[in-house]
Amino acid sequence: MPSTMKSSEQQDNGHIRRIQVTGRGSYIVSIPKHWVKEAGLAKGAQIELHAQQDRGLLLTPFNSHKQDDEKSKCSLLLPNNTDTNSVMRKIISLYVVGYSTIEISSQSGNLAPSVRDTIREVARQKLVGTEVVSESSRSATLQVLLSYPQLLVPDALRRMSSIMRSMQQDAMEALAKRDRELAKQVAKIDDEIDRFSLYIIRQLKWAVQHPMLIGRIGLNSPVECLGYRIVTKTIERSADHAARVAQSSLNIEKPLNPTLLKDMNTLGQYSLRMMDNALRALYTNEYELAERMLVDKDKVATLESKLVERVLKEKMAASELAAVTLISESLRRIGEYASDVAEVVLNLAVHKSIVELSD
Repeated sequence: MPSTMKSSEQQDNGHIRRIQVTGRGSYIVSIPKHWVKEAGLAKGAQIELHAQQDRGLLLTPFNSHKQDDEKSKCSLLLPNNTDTNSVMRKIISLYVVGYSTIEISSQSGNLAPSVRDTIREVARQKLVGTEVVSESSRSATLQVLLSYPQLLVPDALRRMSSIMRSMQQDAMEALAKRDRELAKQVAKIDDEIDRFSLYIIRQLKWAVQHPMLIGRIGLNSPVECLGYRIVTKTIERSADHAARVAQSSLNIEKPLNPTLLKDMNTLGQYSLRMMDNALRALYTNEYELAERMLVDKDKVATLESKLVERVLKEKMAASELAAVTLISESLRRIGEYASDVAEVVLNLAVHKSIVELSD
């Protein structure tokens, strides 16, 4: 009867090895044979050793990340009569998972004009650092020309959050001045938010696949990768609410009561200030500042409640009442998203403190 006990040298997916000492006092340890074969290595091959924050040691084949870069090319064969929205989603997915060159062709042998327009639109409006490097009636090739170190994740997030901030400010200005053109422009700017969001996600996925190279995107650990992924989504949703403020302002035909408008501005400015402080806490890893943002979360709800009470006292059409209510809700949600960023900072800061103490 075969034994059900695990080998003394293997536990789960790990292998136990004893450290040995050579004649000159150097420490050596053997490497599992099957790993060497699976990695395509042989006697004399080089491996990289990377110390981890948990005192672990990561072993990878030397230049494995360069080999991955060379293989980051794919071909996308589209079925006949492919929906253009499906084409867009497929290209974005391939970009996000890390492909640098995407060759696109069709089973019919020719790309429909609508598909070619979609390919150009995706490259121009959705994907940072991507260009159509070749195009014909039969195929098109997209290439990501921006390499990883050129735009670090924290810098991309700063740009993204700056755009979101401008969107809210412009939306509130459009509301106050009843500037319909400015309100329409805010919605268009939202495409920039999506571009940076997709770029950051691409960077983070690459870093997770190459943990030893996380520093190349401006971060320090896999834990930060998770935190920045959450924050990126939070900023994206905040921008959506800023766009909704602008869109809702288009449904308000008459000038708002100055007092009501002042209360709306107070709520909007408070939410933005919370987001500014939460992001500053993220970049500086300030636990105390992030904690204050969580305390301020209740005040956002209070400001919105007072605003809604005032709105209900106003005499306005049902459509305008609904628009003002949506605006107040969106402004409050931005403040709540700031508290979500603050929670991420608390988790990152606590993790960093534990690591420092354990050293």
